[in-house]
Amino acid sequence: MKFTFRKTRDLISPDLARRADKAKKPKAALEAMGLAVVSLATRAFTQAILRPSTWSPLKAATIKAKKRLGYGSKPLVRSGALAHSPRVIKTTSKTVSVGSDRAVKGKSLAAIHQYGTKEIPARPTWPFDQNGRITSAGYLNVKAAARAALKLER
Repeated sequence: MKFTFRKTRDLISPDLARRADKAKKPKAALEAMGLAVVSLATRAFTQAILRPSTWSPLKAATIKAKKRLGYGSKPLVRSGALAHSPRVIKTTSKTVSVGSDRAVKGKSLAAIHQYGTKEIPARPTWPFDQNGRITSAGYLNVKAAARAALKLER
């Protein structure tokens, strides 16, 4: 048995060329990846399953002080400013930077809660563990965002 193939119309090469061109200009994909991280960080305030680790409960004195000031008893919820602060800071053709603009005494409030301090236990919202590795949820979301931006999905 013998098979012979003859090219009559090239439908694959133009599509591959478009995808290769997008991969050479990855800024849109990086922006989408950054937005995926920002989305996870924002949603982690209310969706515990998205957090890289569980949060320590508030101390009784903290709960009492929050109630006295008219705030609820949930950790990290006062005005909602921190929960709404994750954003894409900068995107280049090689990197995307995400972060928060909230600070206390010159220190990043997001970093304080992500890693904790001697006085404040870690209550992470960004999809990275204590060693800076992306969580599985983070990886899947970022990968899907990049594929969608590069139109690798069919």
